[in-house]
Amino acid sequence: MAVLVRSTDSVANDQTWNEWSDQLAGLFHDEDAQKNKDEELLNAIFNVKKSDRFAEKAGTFGSLGNFKEKAEGADSEQDTMEQGYFNLIQHHTFTNEVVLSREWADDADFELMARTTRNLVKSYKRSKALFGSTLLTGGANATVTYEGETYSTKTGDNVPLFSSAHPLKTSTILSGGTDVQETECNLFTNAIESSQNLNRFANVMRNFKDDRGHVLGLLADTIIVPGNAWYLEDLIKKIIGSDGEVGNDYNDINTQRGKWKLVVDHLWTPDIADQTKAPAIIMSSEANKDLLGSTFWDRAILDVKNEVKTSSRNLVCNGYSRWSAGFYNWRHVIMVGSNAAGARTLS
Repeated sequence: MAVLVRSTDSVANDQTWNEWSDQLAGLFHDEDAQKNKDEELLNAIFNVKKSDRFAEKAGTFGSLGNFKEKAEGADSEQDTMEQGYFNLIQHHTFTNEVVLSREWADDADFELMARTTRNLVKSYKRSKALFGSTLLTGGANATVTYEGETYSTKTGDNVPLFSSAHPLKTSTILSGGTDVQETECNLFTNAIESSQNLNRFANVMRNFKDDRGHVLGLLADTIIVPGNAWYLEDLIKKIIGSDGEVGNDYNDINTQRGKWKLVVDHLWTPDIADQTKAPAIIMSSEANKDLLGSTFWDRAILDVKNEVKTSSRNLVCNGYSRWSAGFYNWRHVIMVGSNAAGARTLS
């Protein structure tokens, strides 16, 4: 990441603040270079990419059909890629502003100035992570709210990210003697309770199909849990780290050991009435990249502009940025332990 720091002529022409401008710029750059848990979270759950347009459009294509035998001397049957669903994700402008008191400069109170400037960068990183986390974890609803504004969680099929009825564009199944559009589900009421049902969820993802109806064979490898799901966090650590089967004395091997990465989303804190039934998101990190599933777009990095206000002699630091996030595909994720309407229960 990077941050731009600019100063207006009002800073250059102000003897007091001009003396501090280089040090303050250094503070912004130094904080931006520091490792940050919010930035790590965003990179763990989203593809973070740069954009130079007002919006980014992408979508899915079904695979080609299978190779077929042909008669000697005959022409091959021509195949085409099946176009799936496309989604347009438009960028939004986000800002925040802090004020450094003239009295701090007079008194050379560098600690207060440093704390304030560093916190503007921390706010920027936390805001991006919270925006992404809110979209992903709220994906069983058609929209979510972030700082009073509403944002869509729908994928290109015009269905929320997590749904029991994702339509496959060109794949049909026979129902009651009639061909109907095939649908798939990535939203379940069942919670993670053991290595067996964790493997069951992985199997569900493995058998997801593309829009032409071909099984994709996706590999689930990441579990995202809420920051307040202490029981589930502990259980998953046991499941993915123990040699033997967790919770019994049968001396069975643990088939899930070493297969998973645990991501604790500290910004996701839902109401959990029963800790043994906490929600979680299962993800394929490979499918997330290959399918551009969850994508966060950086349109304009943090741009800080400093200006001295004549009326107060304070230094105003205005942070400006543009970003967006959304989903071009749904097959890379499954939500489990959900109480959302329409969630399906695996028997």
